[in-house]
Amino acid sequence: MPILKTKFHGAIQYEPHQILRIPDGLFGFPEEKDFLLLELPSSRPLVFIQSVRSQKLCFLGLPVQVIDPGYKLLLRPEDLFALGYAAKAQPVMGKELLCIAILTIGEQHETATANMAAPLVIDIAGHRGIQAIVMGHYSPRHILAQQEALVAC
Repeated sequence: MPILKTKFHGAIQYEPHQILRIPDGLFGFPEEKDFLLLELPSSRPLVFIQSVRSQKLCFLGLPVQVIDPGYKLLLRPEDLFALGYAAKAQPVMGKELLCIAILTIGEQHETATANMAAPLVIDIAGHRGIQAIVMGHYSPRHILAQQEALVAC
């Protein structure tokens, strides 16, 4: 079983099938294509998005439904295709897709925002993801209400 040494979470054992593949990388990090999604019981519902390639690179995320229970995921045809779906399909969040907003924490931990306009969208069955620009009126800097619960990774 491979072991990933990380800056923030120590050594993590994982199975190769647990790797989330993001073929185009994340915005600003096109070379980062393989990640592990880490959920720590003490930090739920936060999700740590740990790079397999770079031990110091870890993003913090929240499922979009935690931030906005009424969130509507409308993917562009090219994003649907990248995930393996027909251009007119709209897979169901929570059933076929996991949708995670990537968080930004201010330097002094005074503010936290979620990118609701370009979440990480994961095909659950294929363990493949994209950072998608969703159709709709969502902000890339949605201010989170419960900032005191967030801890930067």
